[in-house]
Amino acid sequence: FGALILFRAWLIVLGWVSQNSAQDSQTGAKQKKTYWPKYTVLVPVFNEARAIPKLVAALKGLDYPKRQLDILFLLEEEDQTTFQALEHEALKSHFRIVRIPKGRIQTKPRALNYGLQLTDAEFVCIYDAEDQMHSGQLKAAVHAFQSTDHPDKRLACVQAPLVPHNGGERWIAGQFETEYLVQFGLIVPGLTLAGLPVLLGGTSNHFRRDALLKVGGWDPFNVTEDADLGFRLATSGYSVGSITPPTYEEAPLTLDVWINQRSRWVKGYIQTLGVFWRSPRQCINRLGIIRWLAASLLLAGSILSAIVFGPLFAWTLLGPLIPGVMMSPLGIVLCCLGFTVHYVAVLIQPRTTYWRNLRDVLTVPVYWSLQSRAAYKAVRELFTAPYFWNKTDHGLTDVELNRRHLG
Repeated sequence: FGALILFRAWLIVLGWVSQNSAQDSQTGAKQKKTYWPKYTVLVPVFNEARAIPKLVAALKGLDYPKRQLDILFLLEEEDQTTFQALEHEALKSHFRIVRIPKGRIQTKPRALNYGLQLTDAEFVCIYDAEDQMHSGQLKAAVHAFQSTDHPDKRLACVQAPLVPHNGGERWIAGQFETEYLVQFGLIVPGLTLAGLPVLLGGTSNHFRRDALLKVGGWDPFNVTEDADLGFRLATSGYSVGSITPPTYEEAPLTLDVWINQRSRWVKGYIQTLGVFWRSPRQCINRLGIIRWLAASLLLAGSILSAIVFGPLFAWTLLGPLIPGVMMSPLGIVLCCLGFTVHYVAVLIQPRTTYWRNLRDVLTVPVYWSLQSRAAYKAVRELFTAPYFWNKTDHGLTDVELNRRHLG
């Protein structure tokens, strides 16, 4: 835990430095004339009829030459409600509705692989049903790819920050928002600046299509296909960058929805760790020992923290009440240090902080403890339903996103 806390603290400092320098470099990039290559946007949706109107409106607002844009809605064959909702929208010629035939499994990465076969674009990006992306995000990604110092095109992906917009609606949503602000505002930029493997977000990542094809696309059986892909890119010699135009998302509003989503993440992290550690010598030869250790600490640390934090927090609370069960001084120091690092990260993350962030930070031990409940569910499902996709429902929030933030 000490190693993980220090590692996160170092990444947070790097992320803060990276964010401050990224604003200046990307502002300068906007002034350059750029060739806009063909761009495909993959949008996997399943039973998302409620989210379709806002999603389509955001996609129509993308600031990118329409003749170079190809937007694919990826629908499961039996999903009639979403198909009908899309038919009611006035979709122009750069939109396509793709019906995916039924297969052995029904997962988001399988849908993405299906859509990847239908494009010859130079770049590909992913958006989810609840996404309200910044209008200039595609152009920012192209600038990042074209201004890279890697002439051999080793930069394979850039990740946009994911920002929940309804954190003030419920306590669980506020905790989720704070977690995302730190993860995508500091941790991911820190990892990219250090050249370390990145656990990608499931949306708003932009790829070179040729790099995607070389690493085999997405693993259709992994329920966190984004984390798995980020590590496979790294082991294949590719790097990941970050950009600043955000995508606004909907945070979970109920504990049940949050636990289902988080249990899928933990289950997928365990799957990814199994693949990543399957051939350690080969992996170390490709990554180098430092990057392999960093990636292992990042992934295994996330799993271990989720599993044991609940019991550790209960131990801390019961210590003063029950003689003989007090946590050791070192354990107390580590808990305080972890809390302090998180608190500092919330204060310096680049997005606006509100008064309620103080409430969220003070109650974060309760939130971290809930991850243990999700982790135990994940471990059980790993044996009983390893490929089952706990789908997150969207379109439930009452908070309207201020359209000015979309550019």
